[in-house]
Amino acid sequence: MAKRGYTRDTIRGGASEWDVSRPFSSYLRTLATLLAHPVRFFEVLPRVPDLRAPALFLIFSGLPAAILWLLFRGLYPALVAFVLPLPLSFPLAGLYHLGALGGRYGYIVTWRVLAYPLGFYLPLAVVPVLGPLGAAYTLLVLTPLGLAEVQEVGRLRAVLFCAAVGVVFGAACYFSSMA
Repeated sequence: MAKRGYTRDTIRGGASEWDVSRPFSSYLRTLATLLAHPVRFFEVLPRVPDLRAPALFLIFSGLPAAILWLLFRGLYPALVAFVLPLPLSFPLAGLYHLGALGGRYGYIVTWRVLAYPLGFYLPLAVVPVLGPLGAAYTLLVLTPLGLAEVQEVGRLRAVLFCAAVGVVFGAACYFSSMA
């Protein structure tokens, strides 16, 4: 019997999400789960419009990303790596929500799906070999799996949409680096 005010979606999976009371161990556990068991992570991700845990996960992910950017590229890129991911995640989620239109849940749940792969990718972005591999894993595995599992859209549709977004952003990064 569920407590009053709770539904199946608010109860299931609460333990797999990033726990704000133990940030270091839960951060490492979340990264390991996203790497080793991504389907399970998204199966149990609560489908509630709560911004707190994913937002804190993104902010916490910015810390190691900022340290790595500071070591590899300098102070200003480190500040950008720390400050920009959370505000940037909202328009990105809007873009990915277009690919999940007709899905079961709204925009905030799509944002929750996107926040965890983005937080996974942040520390890898600056490392020479891990950056492109992390981007491919995030764009072609984590994000489509999350959209398919949580929004309940087809996996092929999710993979094709995420690949199209990846091609557009990859081309934009390539051409901006050439200018």
